[in-house]
Amino acid sequence: MKNISMFLLILLFLSSCFSISDQQGVDNLWRDETKVQGIEKGTTTQNEIIELFGPPSQIIDMDNGAIFYYLLQDKKGKGIFLLLFNYKTEKVNYDRAIFFFDEEGILTDYGFSIENVERK
Repeated sequence: MKNISMFLLILLFLSSCFSISDQQGVDNLWRDETKVQGIEKGTTTQNEIIELFGPPSQIIDMDNGAIFYYLLQDKKGKGIFLLLFNYKTEKVNYDRAIFFFDEEGILTDYGFSIENVERK
């Protein structure tokens, strides 16, 4: 009985719970209505979008223009680590904005993801 108690005590000290909370990417400034109000298809330039939202996460060069892609990723999770058993859950949300420009750098279209991540 003493060996079993000692084993359970060791198992208790070797176990742990943990949580994950991490954000990566750019600030989701496209969620600020005052910044979005001034955006107009056919008028707004690439430089104006960069002034409003900062540098994009990715710039995709196309034959007929460019795409600015902005991304904020939010990851949350929790788990337990035991000597013989481990368990982890994780949920990742993505908040995105995308802007399409023609060859002259003029905005042709844009859109935002439905998911809205609150910036920490």
